[in-house]
Amino acid sequence: MLTGDEARHCCRVMRKKEGDQILVFDGGGREGKARIVKASKSEVRLDVLSTIESNALNPLIEIAVGIPKGKTFDLILQKAVEMGVTRIQPLMSEQGNVRFHDVEGIAKLEKWQRVVLEACKQCGQNFLPEVSKPMSLDSYLEDLEPGFSRFVGALTPGTKTFRTLLGEVENPERMALLIGPEGDFSAGEYEGIFEAGFAPVSLGDLVLRTETAVFWMIAAVRYQFQS
Repeated sequence: MLTGDEARHCCRVMRKKEGDQILVFDGGGREGKARIVKASKSEVRLDVLSTIESNALNPLIEIAVGIPKGKTFDLILQKAVEMGVTRIQPLMSEQGNVRFHDVEGIAKLEKWQRVVLEACKQCGQNFLPEVSKPMSLDSYLEDLEPGFSRFVGALTPGTKTFRTLLGEVENPERMALLIGPEGDFSAGEYEGIFEAGFAPVSLGDLVLRTETAVFWMIAAVRYQFQS
C-alpha cells in the first residue's frame, strides 16, 4: 500500500490508475513489480506480482561531511545515493559556517530524507541510505563503531595518495570517509581525527570544494574495489 506523498505522487504526478503496473521498492534492497488494485489521492492499494533482491555495493561506504552553505548538501546527498553510499552524517565543526539548533536540525533532516528518497527513485537505487541528524565532529568520532576502514581528506603534512592507502586494504567490508567544511577542520580537530584512526588522504595539489572532495573519494573507492 502507498499512502501520503507516495500515493499522491503515483496518482497525480505519474497519473497512474487502476490496472496499471508500477515498480516499488522497500529501501532494503528489494524491488517489486506491482499492479494497482485501487487508487485514490490518499491511498494506493497494490497487488505485488513479483520481487527481486538487489545486492549492496561493497564495501559499504559511510560519509561524514562538514555541512556546506546553501543547497550544496542536497547535491552531495543526490550523488551519494547514485554512488551507493550507505549512510550520510552531516557534521558541525569549529570552522564550518553552518550551525543548527535542535528544531532546525530536525527540519533539515526531514528535508534531506526526502531528497535521498527522490534520488533513489530517480536512479533505481533499491537501498535507501540513512541520513543522520546533524552532530558535532567530536560526537561523531566518539560514536563511530569499530570495524570501519577510516580515511579523511586532509590538507595536512604527512598525507598519502588515496591509491597508496587503498592498496593497503584487503577486502574491506565497511569504510568511513570524512570530509571537512569550506573552512576545513582545525588543527585541534585533526588531532582528534587522527587519534580516532583516520588515515590522512591527499586529494592532489589543488584545493577542492567540499562536494568535489566527497565525490572524488567515493569514486576512488568504487573504482578500486569494483567487481
